[in-house]
Amino acid sequence: MRPLRIEIENFLGIEECVLDFKDGVFLIVGQNGAGKSSLLEAIVFSLYGVGVRYGKKSPLDYVRSGADHCQVKFSFLRGGKKYEVVRRVRTKDRSSEAVLFVNDRVVASQRSLVDEKLREVMGASYESFTSTFFLPQGMVSSLLTATRSKINDIVFDVLFEKKKLTKIIEKVNDAFKDAQRDRDELLRRVNELKEEIEGLDSHIKETPLDLLESEIKNLDRQISSKEEELKNVERDLQIHSQIESLETMLHSKVEERKTLLVLIEEERKISAAKSLELPYRELLHTSESLEKVEGNIEKLQASRFRVQQELQRLEEEVQKASFEASQCDDTVQKVQQEIERLSKIDEQCEQLVERSSNLKERWTTLEQHLQNRKQDLERTTRRIQEKKKEQVELERELNFLTEEFEKVKSSAVLWMADQIAEELRDGDRCPVCGGTYRKRSVGRLEYDLEKYRQMRETIEKLKEKRTQILIELENLSETDHKLKEEFTALQQQLHKIELEQGQISQRLDEIGYSPHIKKRLRELNAQLQKLLMKKSALAADISKKEGTKQQLQLRLKELEEDLKALVEEQKELSFRKQSIEKELLLSLTKIGMDLETFERYVVKDLPPVGAQERLSRIDAEIGQLKSQIEQLKGSVRKNKEECQKMENSLRQELEGLKNQRDQKINRRAIVRHFMERKEELSRQLEKLQERFEEARRQSSILSMVKDTLAAREFQSYVANTVLSEIVERANQLLDFLTDGRFSLSVDESGFVVRDGSIRRDANGLSGGEKTLVSIALAMSIAEEATGEMEAFFIDEGFSSLDSDNKLKVADALKRLERLSKVIGFVTHEPEFADYFDRKLIVEKGGKLRWT
Repeated sequence: MRPLRIEIENFLGIEECVLDFKDGVFLIVGQNGAGKSSLLEAIVFSLYGVGVRYGKKSPLDYVRSGADHCQVKFSFLRGGKKYEVVRRVRTKDRSSEAVLFVNDRVVASQRSLVDEKLREVMGASYESFTSTFFLPQGMVSSLLTATRSKINDIVFDVLFEKKKLTKIIEKVNDAFKDAQRDRDELLRRVNELKEEIEGLDSHIKETPLDLLESEIKNLDRQISSKEEELKNVERDLQIHSQIESLETMLHSKVEERKTLLVLIEEERKISAAKSLELPYRELLHTSESLEKVEGNIEKLQASRFRVQQELQRLEEEVQKASFEASQCDDTVQKVQQEIERLSKIDEQCEQLVERSSNLKERWTTLEQHLQNRKQDLERTTRRIQEKKKEQVELERELNFLTEEFEKVKSSAVLWMADQIAEELRDGDRCPVCGGTYRKRSVGRLEYDLEKYRQMRETIEKLKEKRTQILIELENLSETDHKLKEEFTALQQQLHKIELEQGQISQRLDEIGYSPHIKKRLRELNAQLQKLLMKKSALAADISKKEGTKQQLQLRLKELEEDLKALVEEQKELSFRKQSIEKELLLSLTKIGMDLETFERYVVKDLPPVGAQERLSRIDAEIGQLKSQIEQLKGSVRKNKEECQKMENSLRQELEGLKNQRDQKINRRAIVRHFMERKEELSRQLEKLQERFEEARRQSSILSMVKDTLAAREFQSYVANTVLSEIVERANQLLDFLTDGRFSLSVDESGFVVRDGSIRRDANGLSGGEKTLVSIALAMSIAEEATGEMEAFFIDEGFSSLDSDNKLKVADALKRLERLSKVIGFVTHEPEFADYFDRKLIVEKGGKLRWT
């Protein structure tokens, strides 16, 4: 995963922010509560639908206080594709939505389906992701202190995914099954080919090829004879067809002759109408000109009306614009006066506001220190109570053992005296009292001396432990006293700040200051600019409209003159039309036509060839056709019906003979095909037998591979191989970070830390030691996972380090630049932040800026 961009809205402490990720190492810094951790929390929430702070609780917990919704949009590259996930939570209907885009195309829009798709894309579970590539606040050492089974799960999930191994095993199983199927299929095909070759042999022997060749030649001779007879019959039928065609043409020519007689009269009327075409065209032209002039008069009258309306509208708009310009002048004066008043107040309050801001920042810092001291006090108090409780229990146990020891002590002394007496003779010097021993009889006593010795040793150990507890209580009391003094001093400083802050607020109120005064000034200046622009625009608009009025007045005068000229032209054309129409009607009366008949014939044209000329040509063609028909009838011996019967009979005989020949030819082709097929199958059989042997060998190999991959030893080998590379890299970093003091190894219980030659449990390390080892382990995994995950984040993992170790860790982290990954570290330690050039500053509300 290579992060590209994240957009956050109302998520935890972030109101709104947009971040474009850059390759390389960078720090995420800012004040407490600014939203540094929320920024990384949003990444986890977008990928898995749950965050770290609230885990798998309701998504409503992630909505910023006072907001009705939150939204996270995260873009990243994975496997050569661009992914973008959008998650949105609404408090009103308590709904949670999710959409997933791949290369800008929606692939899932249901929350469950988006979660499923993202699990496939990420290739790492939520637990593995937050233990390796994303280390949340307080969980930097979670992987270091994990059990071996948990470590193996993360190795397979992140660096050598279990599902990849499962897929490999499934693919090998599938390949094994495919190989078995191929082997069985090849064996089946070998047997089928053998059966098919045997069947072909029997078919080839049924019909000899020589006999078929002889029968086919005999049928070819019979077919040739019948085809010759059929050609003669078809020639006679063709002549009968020509005769019928000529008779049809003859009938057509006779009908055409009748039509021409009618056309001769039609052409006479057209000729008479054409003689009066010139005065008729003149009448039409005059009518068209009159209609055109009348249309132009109507258009000019409409244009004159529109110009008059436009003049009236412009006059109204000029009056309105003048009124608005006057109002705009008044508003400009009022805004300028308000700007001058607010500017004076802002100038007077500038130093006070700056001092107030500085006091707020100091108050926030002191408040954080006060909370830290309060937490330290609570921890110290709990520790004192625990030690006192432990002291009481120890005293009780010591008193009980002391009483028990006193009870058995006299018996033990007596037993030891008897043991000494048995070794002394009369007159010997007593080693206890120094006197002379007088022999006496000694009774035999039985006593458990080992129990006596153990009780005595236990009492001594308890006394030593009591002394240690008293020392610890004394140290804790001193620490508690110092913390209380610091807590009181911090409270006094906060009280002083509150008093000064109150005085500043009172002074600001007296002056009339408002926190929004600068915003109001910007708004008033913007308003003033808009008013001045509006005033200028109104003046330009008035000038423009006055010019337009003058142009419209000139246009109205021109329209009046044009309209007067067209009315005169209309009168002249109307008189001319009446005169021409009267003369035309008188001429039509002379040729015996009314106007309607004339108009129907005058538009027609006389043909290039007259109907009389065409009639003479048709009469000649009719005589020629009759002569051709008589000649053709004399050249045939049989009528058409007899010829058709003979043709049908010959075609049936030919079809029967050809069918017989085709059957013989087909049979010959089949026999030849059988022979070729037999040769081809024999070659295929030889190749299939070779392939069968190869498939059987491949099946045996895949069977052995399948058994090996499924074995637990193989999976353990893979995990150990990956872990050994991680541990080797981590030890190289530890050698630099701890000057060779710490080293790391792994056994069946999990990670083991060696402090020189001493083996130490990871949970027993101090905070700083655990942080150093955990960071070395995390950096090693980041390098090992090159190509798997191209992002790495740690949230607040450096506060427990001293200055020297911070410098060493910073130097080691800078080396990660060569990985070309997005690598971010959240910190609020100013000393640690000074070691890095690239920083992402997170301000209150989630505002971001790079430095």
